[in-house]
Amino acid sequence: MSSPVVVTRKGTLIKHTKELLNRKTINAIPVLDEEGTIEGIISSSDIAKSHDETLKVEDLMTSQVHIVLKNNRVKDAAQIMAKHQVHHLVVMEEGKVIGMVSSLDLLKALAE
Repeated sequence: MSSPVVVTRKGTLIKHTKELLNRKTINAIPVLDEEGTIEGIISSSDIAKSHDETLKVEDLMTSQVHIVLKNNRVKDAAQIMAKHQVHHLVVMEEGKVIGMVSSLDLLKALAE
């Protein structure tokens, strides 16, 4: 799991989100509202679908977010990713976003 989690807001320009992903060397971040409630997720592949950097996160984000709880097993995360064909899960604890799990994280766990 990657933590602390990097987040963004719906109104953020894609240009800035792309820069953030590159600077942090990550491929996806959750989109939160002002209260910290998850509203979506945006990935580098979502951004790659458009070359219009004047768009906002809300224009390209995926609103269906797949989550895993902090105490779930690695196997649980892998099953969710496989079932929904996604590469990133948001990690939640007590209703709050606390991290992200990527398919690369799962691969690293298997390699250990």
